[in-house]
Amino acid sequence: MSLMTRRFGVVAMLFALASCTTTPVEFNNKPSAVSKAALCKTALETQDPAFQFQLVAEVNRRGMSILECQQMVAQQRQAAAVLVGLALVGTAAAVCANGNCGGGGYTPTRRYPGNCYSYYDRAADGSICGNRSAMSRPGGW
Repeated sequence: MSLMTRRFGVVAMLFALASCTTTPVEFNNKPSAVSKAALCKTALETQDPAFQFQLVAEVNRRGMSILECQQMVAQQRQAAAVLVGLALVGTAAAVCANGNCGGGGYTPTRRYPGNCYSYYDRAADGSICGNRSAMSRPGGW
């Protein structure tokens, strides 16, 4: 999956979780049709006291308490954070799988040309350098 597709998925999940509320019109049309999650989230987040009173009354009618609503909303937020974290880890793993992780092994910088500094080094073809090494030549480098 491409990086852009993963990012779009994360944004879509966040919008879906953020939109888990109800409006006064939706609530007044059919209060029983509103999910518990949307009911609780809206009751805790609304700034309208009259609407909040209606929502709390519906929460109580369903046999729940505001404390249970707070716990439910907190669990949803934790689940959303886990989903976002997993998506980010998956994106990082995909980027690394494509070879874009950086890092890598230690590559020493040599002050001599070629692969043969000392007589016991191996050349690019795998043979032992021996007398072809830089150390074996006059000047040593």
